[in-house]
Amino acid sequence: MELILSILGAAALGHLGADFLSRYDWLWDKPFKCNMCLTFWINVIPFIFLYGYEGIFYVGLASIISELYFKYI
Repeated sequence: MELILSILGAAALGHLGADFLSRYDWLWDKPFKCNMCLTFWINVIPFIFLYGYEGIFYVGLASIISELYFKYI
């Protein structure tokens, strides 16, 4: 349960960050304004630190869920 909440929270953090940074025109589009890219780069180090090499898989899941947040919520 803790892992699922961590993945959902990481996805929400990436989505909120990309939504916040999208209003600044002087920033690059990738990785700062893309939900999937920003979620991956914000969370890759903490997830690898917490879960080892499986953390890369979890970050990928969080990135995809962040994109689903953007499309459907």
